[in-house]
Amino acid sequence: MFYLDKTVSFSETAPDRMIRITEMIDYFQDVCTRQSEEAGVGLMALRRLGYGWVVSSWQIVVNRYPLLDEKVRVGTAPYQFKGVMGLRNFRMETPDGELLAYANSTWSFIDTEKMTLARIIPEVANAYELDERMDMDYAPRKIHIPESLAVSDPIEVKYHNLDSNGHVNNGQYVSMAEDLLPEGRRAAQIRVEYRASAHLGDIIMPYLSVEPSENLYTVVLSDTDMNPYVIVEFSGTGRG
Repeated sequence: MFYLDKTVSFSETAPDRMIRITEMIDYFQDVCTRQSEEAGVGLMALRRLGYGWVVSSWQIVVNRYPLLDEKVRVGTAPYQFKGVMGLRNFRMETPDGELLAYANSTWSFIDTEKMTLARIIPEVANAYELDERMDMDYAPRKIHIPESLAVSDPIEVKYHNLDSNGHVNNGQYVSMAEDLLPEGRRAAQIRVEYRASAHLGDIIMPYLSVEPSENLYTVVLSDTDMNPYVIVEFSGTGRG
């Protein structure tokens, strides 16, 4: 597993002094990107070949949210390449080994000129050493959309929401979804299913379903015709 050392900074924390879930996702993206760069198949190397990666799903389980100024180690390893899909685990731990959070993710390999799925080329697959799949309770990639949904105020995609691919960054969708939750709500598990990309100027319609008995919040971020861009599920109660 490939690791990066991080220290939780003031700008990465919420009012409760714990790291924001979106920043945790950014940490995971950072370590993934760094591993790919050191393997010689980073962002620009792939672009020169006409390819790229987009994330299709996250399942993040949080044992404890690290606090301001806490030092953490963030690790990642791919465990399978199959056709157009890459599967990758993540973990976040303290320097003395406490497991703070762990995750599974699914990534799609794309032809950046045609913007279509592409089979993973040998130059990319062979650049990584695959690890064993992490021992965790794996949830389905697809998230059920509840029938009863309450609509919230529309969101116009701004420039700061975009990433280097020109569409809304995957962590930004989670931030939009989190804004619909009760103030200070922390989840023990976050699942995200990405279905389509939103671009500059697009209008995102946020819908929320709450199942109090199951401590479950489901957010659907869709276009104006109710076609989902992203579905985000928050469950359980997180702690610091």
